[in-house]
Amino acid sequence: MAENEPGSDKDKDIWSKRPKREEGPPDLDELLNKLQKKINSFFVGKIGRKRTTGVPLKSKVPKILTLRSILLVLLVAIIIWVTFGVFIVSPAERAAILRFGKYSRTIGPGPHWIPRFIESRYIINVQKVSTFPYQAEMLTKDENIVSVSVAVQYRINNLRDYLFNVINSVASLQQATASALRQVVGHTTLDEILTTGRELVREQVSQQLTKILDRYHCGLVITDVALQPAKPPEAVTEAFDDVNKAREDEQRYINAAKAYQQKVVPIAEGHAARILKEADAYQEKAVLQARADAAQYLALLPQYERAPNVTRERLYLSTIEGVLHNSSKILVDVKNANMIYLPLDKLFAKELKPGKLTEFAETPVSETKLTDTTKSAQSNSERPSRIGYSDEGEY
Repeated sequence: MAENEPGSDKDKDIWSKRPKREEGPPDLDELLNKLQKKINSFFVGKIGRKRTTGVPLKSKVPKILTLRSILLVLLVAIIIWVTFGVFIVSPAERAAILRFGKYSRTIGPGPHWIPRFIESRYIINVQKVSTFPYQAEMLTKDENIVSVSVAVQYRINNLRDYLFNVINSVASLQQATASALRQVVGHTTLDEILTTGRELVREQVSQQLTKILDRYHCGLVITDVALQPAKPPEAVTEAFDDVNKAREDEQRYINAAKAYQQKVVPIAEGHAARILKEADAYQEKAVLQARADAAQYLALLPQYERAPNVTRERLYLSTIEGVLHNSSKILVDVKNANMIYLPLDKLFAKELKPGKLTEFAETPVSETKLTDTTKSAQSNSERPSRIGYSDEGEY
């Protein structure tokens, strides 16, 4: 049978004994060529619709894509995909990672990479302290109206709760602030809010806010609550100012009294201590003096027992000598005189020295005689007895 006749083995190669390629495994080059032809035919079909029908398309359209260009496009796409997945988180920030829209994890500072179109990220500054004010008129415990203003400072402490647990954490915090402030003010009197109870109100509002945020899991933490000075309604502002001024005056007087007390009490205590010390010293001196006097008389007792008259005379003269030693003395030696002239002007004059003896007569000063101390001693000895003593030596 001829090789080109019907029924001949057309599948065999007449020049070799190998079967054709369709019978063996597909070749990689052939597959790539087929892929290239399909891509070319796709672009050729688009271009051919714009051309005239009289010109063959195959001769007008060159090869558009090659294997190398495909690989290059894929490589560029991969590089872009990898590059867009790199990001850096600063030290004050945290990043929440979502995988296919579901929360996956929270990462800290530093460079990171995520596969784009698979995972996404939300970077939030968690160390930034934010502040929002709130002001409203509220009813106090004693049924008075007061205008209260507060400034709340907060920051993020849980990124997952902040982003996904509550729709709007800041709005929830504002509503919680209004609720906590009204609750605390409603249990406080007007005087406490305006004067001494402000610090207590601030602490209670901060505690209430913390409890509410922990219950709602908002992801926020309160750092500070600043309570501004409360104000009464405008219609009674003047009366409240007078009351506050009276309180200030009262406090000022109290402070002045305390200062005076602190100044006077130490002085009085020092004066009392000085008097006590002087009394103790006088007591000791008096006791010692009494003991000395007693010892002196006890020392004279044996002599008095041996010679009472002589001892009495000596004691008398010693006592008179001590009494008259530093005093001015006037000796009168005129007897039977109806009038005695005393020169008081000279007696009390500054020139008159203590102990100077002055004698004068009855009438004029020129006739006054001076006598010696011997005569005066004799006149004294002529007295029958001594003052305070009898002949028997008894008082």
